[in-house]
Parts: sequence; structure tokens; C-alpha cells
Amino acid sequence: MPDKALITLVCSLCGFGLMAVFSASAPEALSSYQDATYYLRRQAICCVIGLFAMFTISRYDYRRLKKWAWPVAFGALGLLCLTLVPGISVTTMGSTRWLAIGPLQFQPSEFCKIASILLLASGLSRYFWWHRQVLVRIAVILAMATIVVKQPDLGTAMMISGGMVALLFAGGLNPLLILLAGGGAFGYMWHHVQKTPYQMARIMSWLDPYKYPQKEGWNAIQAQLAIGSGGLFGVGFGRSMQKLFYLPVQHADFIFAVIAEEFGLIPCCVLISLYVLFGYFGFRTALRARTLFGRFLAIGITSSITLQAMVNIMVTTGLLPVTGITLPFISYGGTSLVITLSMVGVLLSVSRDRGQMSEDEDEDDDDLQPARQPNLAR
Repeated sequence: MPDKALITLVCSLCGFGLMAVFSASAPEALSSYQDATYYLRRQAICCVIGLFAMFTISRYDYRRLKKWAWPVAFGALGLLCLTLVPGISVTTMGSTRWLAIGPLQFQPSEFCKIASILLLASGLSRYFWWHRQVLVRIAVILAMATIVVKQPDLGTAMMISGGMVALLFAGGLNPLLILLAGGGAFGYMWHHVQKTPYQMARIMSWLDPYKYPQKEGWNAIQAQLAIGSGGLFGVGFGRSMQKLFYLPVQHADFIFAVIAEEFGLIPCCVLISLYVLFGYFGFRTALRARTLFGRFLAIGITSSITLQAMVNIMVTTGLLPVTGITLPFISYGGTSLVITLSMVGVLLSVSRDRGQMSEDEDEDDDDLQPARQPNLAR
């Protein structure tokens, strides 16, 4: 049986997310579409699709995903490359992150999150991190992150890289090497930020938002006003003032600020505790998994989702510079919600662990090595 605690947590977060999206998006939806439920209906449809995918994938033996690791990775990389082609990609708010199929739009970078975890987990379950099979997988993941940076979408690139680092750490990579690689990555990102005016402006406004109150510092200031206005118990559901065209993307990137204003500090702490519990049960699933592949999958998925939640909340509260990261299960965004719920489906499949296939079955037929032991007890 899949972990019922995980199912309860995820369904609770999704239900609360629909309520929060309706409250945060109603003014903009009414102004733009003359329908206060416009964003709610779209999010609800994606939520149903995502939950269907979650329960369907949870019944699928996760061991069989090994043979799909490379096809999924190349598919995600190919879709990602299409965002660089003018005329095919869709540009919104200065970022070219979307592809359109008729009236539907989706973000290929979201597919890269699960594709990168699946690809690296399949390699680390059979080889040590310095083996060429793993190094090739790391190169593919870094290629994904580099393309995402060029969209530009630094936040999602950080999430892809963060999931990779978590898996490499669990796979035995020396923490000193992680720090050295992190320093190199930081240097590259800083060089990129310096060449990108709007990202450099975000860094400067993060350091002193009140120096640029009408421009780059606007988002951070409005988020702080929303959080401060909420107090302990909030101003009441639907009564946020900052969502009335003061707080940008209030139903997506900054939805936590609206939640803080309407519900207050204590309910926000409860919401954060739900993510902490998700992390606890996710890593418990990793420790209880019968196969090494399952452990790495659970570690990668749990790390990715909890890291994204932490970054979103830290951005909203001013602890990190503004970046376009959604709050998992809560923020408006169809692609993000469906992919995140699909990732949870894989996690539930690991918790089910039906044990129908051999651990040695893999898509790689050459240079096979005996199954190695994990280095997870740190």
C-alpha cells in the first residue's frame, strides 16, 4: 500500500492551494476576463489531471522507469531546446519559457525536474558517482540547466541543479567537492547576472528594496507589507488589500504573501509544517525502499519539492532575491502542478514497492557492475 500520510498531506495542500488561488486571483480574473473564477477553474482542471496522474503512476512499478530514463531525458531536453527557437516559443514578462499547443501552454523546464532525477537515479543505482555513465548523465543535466538559464529562468535552473546535488551527496560525493562545484556554479551565475540587467537589478533591490521603491524593489516591499498586515491571525479570507493590483503575480510566485496577509503568522507556520512533514515522510520512504534505485528516486523527488517550497517562502519573506519559483501544490501554474503531482506518484510507487522486478535490470547492457551499497547514513 502507498503511504497514506503522503497522500493526505498532498491532498490537503492541493485543497488549500485551490482556495488560495481563488482568493489571490479573483480581482485580476474579474478585471481581465470578467469572471472571478477564471484562474480557479483552470487550476482545478490541472489539479484533477495531476491527481489522476499521481494515483495512476503510484500503481506503476517504479523499477520499470529505469528503461525510460534516457528517452524521457532526451525528450525533455528536446522540448527545452524548442524554447530557444523564435516563432515556436512563447515569451511572457521577458522570459521565453513556454511552448504552445493550440490554446494550451506548458513549460518544458518543469519536465526537466523529473527527467533529471530519473536519469541520475538510474545511474547512481548502478555506478559510483565518478563512473563515466554517471558523469555523462551529469553533463546532460547541466545542459538542461544551462538552457533554462538562457530563457532566462534562474530559479528553475537552481531547482534542477539542487536535485542533482542532493542525489550526488546521497550517492557518496565528498561534501568538499560539492562546495567547490557550488563555488564554480555561483561564479558562473554571478557572471551571467552581471550581464543581465534585470537580474542584477533584482540583486541590488534585494539588498535595499526601499532604494528602488517604484521599480525593482516594488515586489519585495509589497510582499513585506502583505506579510506584516496579516499579524498573527490575518485580516480574513478574501480580504487581502495587497492582491488588489499592488502585489505582482500574487496568485503564483507571491501567493504566500497573500496567504500570510489573509490567514496570519500562525496558519503560515502550520502550512510550513506541512512541507516539513512532507519532507519527513518522503525521506522515510527513501530509507524504507527495498531497492537502491527507489531510494535515489525518493531522495531526489523529496529534495526537489521541499527545496522549491523553501526557496519560494524565502523569496517572499525577503531572505532571497526575487526569482520566479512557484510554491508547490499551492501556486497557480498548470504544468508545475501536474508535474509535481506526477513526481509524488513516483514517490508513492516507491512507498508501495511491489518488488516485481530484479534490481539488476537496467537499460545499460555494457560495462555492468555489481549492485553497490548506498552511502546514505550521514
